[in-house]
Amino acid sequence: MTSAGTPGNSGTAGTPTTDAGRPAATISVKQYAGTGLWMAIRGALGVIFGLATVFWPREMLGGPTNLGIPVRTADLIIAVFLALQAVLILVQVKYSPAIIRMPLLGQAIVVVPALVFLLLASTAGQLRAAVCVWAVLHAIIELWIYALLRATPNANDYLIAGGVHLLLGIALLVGFSMHALSVTGFSGAAVLIASILYIIGGFTRRSRVRTLRDSGLGDDDAAADTDILAAEELVAIQRRDEADGEEGFEPHGRA
Repeated sequence: MTSAGTPGNSGTAGTPTTDAGRPAATISVKQYAGTGLWMAIRGALGVIFGLATVFWPREMLGGPTNLGIPVRTADLIIAVFLALQAVLILVQVKYSPAIIRMPLLGQAIVVVPALVFLLLASTAGQLRAAVCVWAVLHAIIELWIYALLRATPNANDYLIAGGVHLLLGIALLVGFSMHALSVTGFSGAAVLIASILYIIGGFTRRSRVRTLRDSGLGDDDAAADTDILAAEELVAIQRRDEADGEEGFEPHGRA
């Protein structure tokens, strides 16, 4: 048997197993809560960046209907966002399960060449190329994280966020005529979508952990180190037993 919480060929009780009988990726209640917190924080940063790209002052280029921003300004806006995101990712690594620490470090590392290219970019084409390469690499790693955590709750957040960044990379790849304003706008829109998803996913994770703690799990170290799927299954069993007990109770002590 290979269902969650049931011993498989090589699994243990309370540990999700794959069809091959090998333990699937697990994440403890404590790590699940920490992941949710830092997803929400990263999402908040992305929302600020997305709004900044919308409301950043434009310069008039030849007429009131022809607006744009200098390449150097776009370089600075995007570079600051990427640098802050890399810092948050490095902090998030500490609170994440071991299985995704390497991909997260990879997401922080790919920011370094992007920053170098942004600092050197002096034309819209160079700006577009720098953001395109970062978006594609970030998307690939985001999809890698999804593949590692697909057996855990809410893993689809990584899949959708990765898809959004990949679409950004493709749009920039084929957008040969894009100017700095267009590159910044597309980047801000994609990051804003992914960031809202991250905020929702982060609060959803925190809410699930709060529900477990309200049920008496996750308050001590032993419970906090329990796999999130096993903990939720245990709570479900407890609630089912309580419901069965209430249904089986009759007045005068007759059941």
